[in-house]
Amino acid sequence: MSRTRGLLSAATSVAIVLGACADAPTVGPGDDPTPPEAQRYEADGMVLESREHGPEFCLGVINDSLPPQCSGLPLVDWDWEAVDGEDSAQGAAWGAFHLVGTYDGNSFTVLEVAVPEPPASDAPDFTAPCPEPTGGWVATDPARASDADLQAVMRSAEGEPDSAGFWIDYVGQPSETTPPGEIVAVAAFTGDLERHERELREVWGGPLCVTRHERTLAELHRIQAEFDDEIGRELGLITTWSAGNVVENLVEFGVVVADEVAVAAVEERYGAGSVLLVPALEPVAARRPGRTETCDFLPFATHPHRLARIA
Repeated sequence: MSRTRGLLSAATSVAIVLGACADAPTVGPGDDPTPPEAQRYEADGMVLESREHGPEFCLGVINDSLPPQCSGLPLVDWDWEAVDGEDSAQGAAWGAFHLVGTYDGNSFTVLEVAVPEPPASDAPDFTAPCPEPTGGWVATDPARASDADLQAVMRSAEGEPDSAGFWIDYVGQPSETTPPGEIVAVAAFTGDLERHERELREVWGGPLCVTRHERTLAELHRIQAEFDDEIGRELGLITTWSAGNVVENLVEFGVVVADEVAVAAVEERYGAGSVLLVPALEPVAARRPGRTETCDFLPFATHPHRLARIA
């Protein structure tokens, strides 16, 4: 059977994330340890210059306006005359580029500019983690598999103290008319799964998967708030966005750079698998395809057929 993952049906909104992209902070001297001068970093992303500021490499949220708006790293030795493919409007110029250069903790000195790589597809896999029942994912009681029932089972699951998140999978190909009875409700908990499944089946008559996670939703909220407020800076990290990922049971933080020492310190504080650091700048030898944050939604927003956070 063809299985396509998704977030929610066209007719319902299901909150499955902890928070969305956060504005990039103002980067100033002393905010981040200065890497060795010879270390070269590279990244794909947007360069933006406006009437308000010189050329900057965008970090965190990019407002999808005309012209775009963002906050980021000031660029040294940037030359619009030496690049192609930029756009301009209302006194601003911007474009997507692959940059190679050095980072001094305050600004990025450009050494090379090239065409950016296609963005990597790194969306979570929403496949229900439970084994498919004999006979497939079918509604046990279609009369209790409406949009209202889906909302009710979500509220019931997330109301439990040991709730670790709620999301949905689809049976077959999702569409604007996918009936709730072809949606697999997935509820994660850290405690008694048998009790939770029994109680949720009293609310929801559609396909149901109850699974175990290590950390509760409340724990992920706490980590996200604590890290955003003070821990990131305490560990010498400049955070540019943050997002909860209930599918993978962790919190993701965008940072300017993240070395092995920082990764180890975060793991020691929060435990393995609790936090994923996503650096905007990576050493040339270790670079992976990057991603640019573009958000037109509010934190904790819910949207049909999309993950309301980082792409």
